[in-house]
Amino acid sequence: MDSVSRRLELLKLEGLGFSQAEIVKELSQKCACSRRTLYKDFENRESWQPILQSVLNPEGVLLKVVNRYEQIYRQASVRLLTASNELAQLGALNTMLKANGALFETAVLPEVLGHLKELEEKARKGVFVP
Repeated sequence: MDSVSRRLELLKLEGLGFSQAEIVKELSQKCACSRRTLYKDFENRESWQPILQSVLNPEGVLLKVVNRYEQIYRQASVRLLTASNELAQLGALNTMLKANGALFETAVLPEVLGHLKELEEKARKGVFVP
């Protein structure tokens, strides 16, 4: 497995909530590489992660985040419909509520920031009309 694939897998496992030690153990076997290589990936991530995840393109990141919240919501709704345990259903509802709120905040944030920049421009010019 090449370094790009290895690093993408590292980010995927981290996003799923695995600890650094678990990720290193899993990927060292899967990728047939040394544990040190993976620990170096963690240490140097500020140099490769933004490039790998296209963080240089804010609109692309926003779309990824929105997609992830939608996927979380869908998975939780499936759990809600298929779980027989009442506590699992409540947990799924809670997850759906949180994903919905986060999705709304993410979708509205760029517009709010745009309005804020406009107001700052007006305030800088001395013209402030709400």
